[in-house]
Amino acid sequence: MSGVLRLLRTWWREGVDYDWMARAIASHSVLGTARFAVGSGGVLTLVLNAPAMLSESGPRYAVGSAAVWLLAAAALAWLVRWWFLPWPGATESVALFAAGDVVITAVCLLEPSQVARSVGMVLLVVMGMHLCVFHGPKVLAAHTLWSIISVAAITAPLVRDGEIGTAIVVLVTLAAAIGVPPGLQFGYWLFRRDMLSDPLTTLLSRRGLEYQSSVMFDRADPVPICVLVIDLDRFKAVNDTFGHSTGDEVLVHTADRLRAAAPRGSIVSRIGGEEFAIVARTSLAAATETAEHVRRAVAEPLAAVSVTASIGVAAATPDPTCPISVDDLIRSADGAMYQAKQRGGDTVVIARHTQAPEYRGIAAHRSTPESY
Repeated sequence: MSGVLRLLRTWWREGVDYDWMARAIASHSVLGTARFAVGSGGVLTLVLNAPAMLSESGPRYAVGSAAVWLLAAAALAWLVRWWFLPWPGATESVALFAAGDVVITAVCLLEPSQVARSVGMVLLVVMGMHLCVFHGPKVLAAHTLWSIISVAAITAPLVRDGEIGTAIVVLVTLAAAIGVPPGLQFGYWLFRRDMLSDPLTTLLSRRGLEYQSSVMFDRADPVPICVLVIDLDRFKAVNDTFGHSTGDEVLVHTADRLRAAAPRGSIVSRIGGEEFAIVARTSLAAATETAEHVRRAVAEPLAAVSVTASIGVAAATPDPTCPISVDDLIRSADGAMYQAKQRGGDTVVIARHTQAPEYRGIAAHRSTPESY
C-alpha cells in the first residue's frame, strides 16, 4: 500500500510537460488534426444550444435569451480559436478549458430537454480526456470537481420532479464517465514514466532527459544550466573480464552514486551504454565541484571491480535571441569528456566557449577544454 501511495504522490507532484507533449504531437504532423478535434466541441455546443435559441421551449425572459446567445457566441469563439489560430500555450489552454467548462454547464442548464442535457454533460468528459493528456493532475482534479458539481446541478430537477430512477441512472453513468480521465491519466503517466526510464538503472533514458529538461530550458533564469557527461573508462574490459552481469552491477552502482552526488533538483540519466549525464541549473563552479565529487565517488572500488570515469562539463545561460537545447550542451560536454579520455581518464574537463555575442551557446567543435 505504501508503494501505491508513493506512486500517487509522485504522479500528483510531477504533472505533465505541456510544451513537450505539443512538440511530440507536432513532430508526427497530427497537431492540426488535434486542433480540429478540439475545435469541433464548439460545433457540438452550438447544436446543443440551438433548441434553447430557436424553439419556444427556450428561455422566455430577456436575460435568459441574452445568456443563450452569449453562450452561442462563446462556442463560436471556441471553434474559431482552435481551428484558425496556432496551438495555445499552457496557461491559455487552461484558461480556455476553464471557460469551456463554464459554457458547457451553462448551456446544459438552459437546455429544456433532459436528454440533451445529459448529452451535453458528455462534453465535460471529452474535455477531461484532453486535460488528462496535456495537463497535470491538479488541473484535471479541478475539472473533475467542476464536472461533479455540474452533474449534481443537472440532475437536481429530476429529483425535484420525482424522477428518482432516471436521476440515479444519469448520476451513475456520468459519475463513471467523469472518473475515467483521472484513471487514464495515472495509467498513462505510469506508461510514460516507464517509457522514459532506463530499465536497468531506473534512471531517465536519453528521451526522458529531453522530456524532463525541456521545462528547465524554457524557463528564463540568470543561473546557467550545466551538463555533466560521465563515461566509464575501459568499461568493455570489465565486461570481458568479469562478465556482463558484473558489468550491469557496476552500472547500477554507478547510477546510485550519481543520484547521491547530483545537486538537489538536478536530472540524472543514462544516455548510452556506459555513459551518463547530469543536468542542473547551477553555477559552473558548483557544477565543477559536483563533477569532482562524482569522479571520486565512481572511483570507489566495488568488490573486486574498480572503475574510473572521464567527465566533461559544459554550461550556458539560455537566451531567447540565441536558443540552446540540452542536445547542444550534451554535445559540448561530450567533446570535453573525450578530451578527458585522451588524457588517460579519471579526469574532469570543462568545455570553455567563446564569449562573442553570436556564440552565447556552446558548441563542441568550438570548445577549448580545460582540465580541472
